[in-house]
Amino acid sequence: MNRRNSSRQNYQCVPESAERIILNVGGIKYETYRSTLTAYPSTLLGTMFQERNRALLHPVNGNEYFIDRDGKLFRYILQFYRRNKIVWPEPGSDYVSREELEEEFDYFQIPISYFSNDSNELPTQPVKISPITKIVSKKLDDFISVLQHSIIEVCATLSETNLQRFSAILTLTFAHENLISNGITSVILKPKNDHLTKILLKSLLPFGKLGYFLLDQYGEEIGKHLHKNIPEVTWELNHKIYGPTEKFYDIILNINYQFNRDDVLINSSLNFKE
Repeated sequence: MNRRNSSRQNYQCVPESAERIILNVGGIKYETYRSTLTAYPSTLLGTMFQERNRALLHPVNGNEYFIDRDGKLFRYILQFYRRNKIVWPEPGSDYVSREELEEEFDYFQIPISYFSNDSNELPTQPVKISPITKIVSKKLDDFISVLQHSIIEVCATLSETNLQRFSAILTLTFAHENLISNGITSVILKPKNDHLTKILLKSLLPFGKLGYFLLDQYGEEIGKHLHKNIPEVTWELNHKIYGPTEKFYDIILNINYQFNRDDVLINSSLNFKE
């Protein structure tokens, strides 16, 4: 093997913790490690740079990725990944409104709980959150993520046969944790697809016992969040009680997609500026 090939092979084998990437955000470039982002897998960048998604990315110059967002505000996003907290603007620096930061943190899917709820002004210090609260919040984010992934899996399967339009109804039933061992009683998909149903059930099982509780506490908010991220999906949540311990939550997800040429073009690699 010659020296050039040896060098190239070593570059491809660089561990994630040492792999540097460049994020070109609205024309402003930031450099960080891939592992800094993937440490938060429930966020947009944390998911985007997971090893399993590497083939979906299209870097420039080997390790540069363009993100069409406000480059100046992105420094607060990156500080979150580096320090696990929001670093607020210094007094006297360029003013950044709460609304602007909330919009950016929402786009990058970073939990808004890091903001103070009792003031319209940015606090001078980050809100302190108990480590236990963070654990519970992470469970909620993971639950939302698996629900969203289930919807995407259904859409990906249906689109294999028809790209113009498709519809489906996905019904997930979660039982009270004291009722059955795994907490989830059924996954029903129409049109029927036994193979996909088994895949969805397997992915939901780790959240079975938590599902009923999280839906009981945050069902409405979860539904709004999913509809916001996937407008083609409508959410219906039904609470059924058959006795003191026989309690269930049914999630009915109606998926209706119709092809839109312009939307597809905008989100494809064909969307480039002259």
